[in-house]
Amino acid sequence: MSGQRALALPDWCSHAVEVGWLAAAVAVPLTFNPWGGSAFELPKAAVLRALVLLMGLAALVRAIEGWGTSDRRPRRWLASPLLAAAVALGLALTLATVLSVNPRTSLWGSYERQQGLLTVGAYLGLFVLTATGMRTRGQADRLWLALVWGSAPIVAYGLLQSTGIDPLGWQTDATSPVLSTVGRSNFLGSYLVLIIPLTVGRSLLTRRRWPYLALVTVQAVCLALTQARGAWVGLAAGMMVFGLAWATVKGNRSVWIAVVVGGALAAGAVVMLNLPLGPLTALADLPGLDRVATLTRTDEGSTAARLTIWRAAAPLLADRTLLGYGPETMRTVFARVFPPQLVYYQGRNVNVDRAHNLWLDLGMGAGLVGILAFAAFLAIFGWVVWRGLRSAPDRWEQVAWVVVTAGVVGHLVDLQFGFDLTASATVMWLMLALGAALGRGLSLHEAERAAASARTSRLPYLPLAAACFVGVLGFGVLPLLADVDHWRAWQEPISQHALESELRAARLQPQVVEYRLGLSRLYLGQCQVGAGRVHWLGAAETELLAADQLSPRDYEVWAEFGRLYTFWGGLDPRRYADAEYSYRLATELAPNHANLYVSWGMLYAQQGRYGEAIEKLEEAVALDATDGLAYWHLGEAYAVLGLDEVAERAYCEAFRWAPELRTEEVREWRECRTLNGR
Repeated sequence: MSGQRALALPDWCSHAVEVGWLAAAVAVPLTFNPWGGSAFELPKAAVLRALVLLMGLAALVRAIEGWGTSDRRPRRWLASPLLAAAVALGLALTLATVLSVNPRTSLWGSYERQQGLLTVGAYLGLFVLTATGMRTRGQADRLWLALVWGSAPIVAYGLLQSTGIDPLGWQTDATSPVLSTVGRSNFLGSYLVLIIPLTVGRSLLTRRRWPYLALVTVQAVCLALTQARGAWVGLAAGMMVFGLAWATVKGNRSVWIAVVVGGALAAGAVVMLNLPLGPLTALADLPGLDRVATLTRTDEGSTAARLTIWRAAAPLLADRTLLGYGPETMRTVFARVFPPQLVYYQGRNVNVDRAHNLWLDLGMGAGLVGILAFAAFLAIFGWVVWRGLRSAPDRWEQVAWVVVTAGVVGHLVDLQFGFDLTASATVMWLMLALGAALGRGLSLHEAERAAASARTSRLPYLPLAAACFVGVLGFGVLPLLADVDHWRAWQEPISQHALESELRAARLQPQVVEYRLGLSRLYLGQCQVGAGRVHWLGAAETELLAADQLSPRDYEVWAEFGRLYTFWGGLDPRRYADAEYSYRLATELAPNHANLYVSWGMLYAQQGRYGEAIEKLEEAVALDATDGLAYWHLGEAYAVLGLDEVAERAYCEAFRWAPELRTEEVREWRECRTLNGR
């Protein structure tokens, strides 16, 4: 024992930084909270932000302790163009947030996605801390293994879901129920596009290959079961790059030719599958191939939806070209140009908060500056990769460069049809950090550890530790506690207990619009079932005013105002004018959302203004000709005015699109109409 020396504080800090990036590799994709309103993204983002804060504290202490020493490696890294590009991207996103149409949302992120500046900054922080802290091949190997084997429970859960067995019973509107711990099948697909090349690469570095071959097989099966076509295309591109890069580093021309020919044949097969009368048409109905055979369908499905969104979003960039509208603001901005036909491709009441294209999303969030900053980062990273592929000294480093290249390229291809969320983005930035560390050069041996210094004083670091604790509490713990309360509130929504739970959520996270809207709905629910109506209605109005402050000119907030004042108008008719104003403003902010006109028409019908109700309901069905509820209310309005033939046609359309609306009242109305000879 006498030969062992205690580690110095800088070495402890280095260990802590490494533990942080290993924890991020495993914990972030795996984390979810079935007892939260935002079950997937909020827990992942909270864990990531907390880990990066702790890593940042450890790195800062290490830098302070090492100040003035002869070790110039950190200073050399500060001159790296790759780090400069990452900092430039962070500055572009920060400026876009400051000048955003809604800076609060751009900072914190939307409730559903959590991809505001705080989370994106955590990605960049994770990249910088990992790339600068990784100095040995052993560290890189541990990260590689953590990413590969961290996917095992995620894949296992996905395969379990594919059998129809899911103890948590998640609900999804995606094509596939295989969402695992990532939240949606296409997000799971994006994650696997990054992980599969890493797993294939590990199988090339060991004699005991069967565990990795078994793992990559189930990963590929899970990816197929997601039915995520963008991820399939991304993996195909990534594995083709894998083959070309491997042929390049090995100087094997025959492998290079085989990969090119194989890729061309696969692309040709996909094209023939999509030809209406092509030679492979008979195979188009087979499971799996049916998804591939509809890639070029532009009149239905996700392909049509993406093309429609791209056409509508592109002109928006001209209004704020330089810095865009700010991160996480697309939902309210896009509502102004929402194409009505999108409801036929993606369903009713859809909110478009992403363009489903990397460059359009960057342009909407950070404008041309953000696009150029990220493009410069990728260009520099590509140069680093190319140099590494050509000069890799041994098999380990050759495989490492190949898997990083394949994973990053595959993910970038996938992002041309989708978007990043916390799990895939965390893995992506860790892979970029691995590439950056490889480019800087990794030692083959673990570094010698210095003896602990008795002169080190811990007292100066107490303020830093306290600040880090506050950050972890504010960005990690409190959001999770608030979301649990929000979830509890909606397990039994019409109760005092529910109201108290939502109040706690709003107190813990007062900047979250959804909690304010939830409180307003609960107050309105209390009013509908209990006494003290004016008191509850006033409280609901107060919460909506707070929501409007948090998310100005948000059509969903003003639709809630309309619903509140419509109910209030039944008690105080003067409030009908407020309801009408609310719906007018909501439709100005989102002129093509049919459900707003349905609610507006119902407001007029409640006042007996059936002519105006018909006008609004006709606007609704003009925007969405499949809305059975709109036709139902339209039939009611026509029937009251005695226009029975028109009412009959409206009712028929209602029953066509919503058969559940067939009620005893309509049957009685039809019988009465028949008896009267109408």
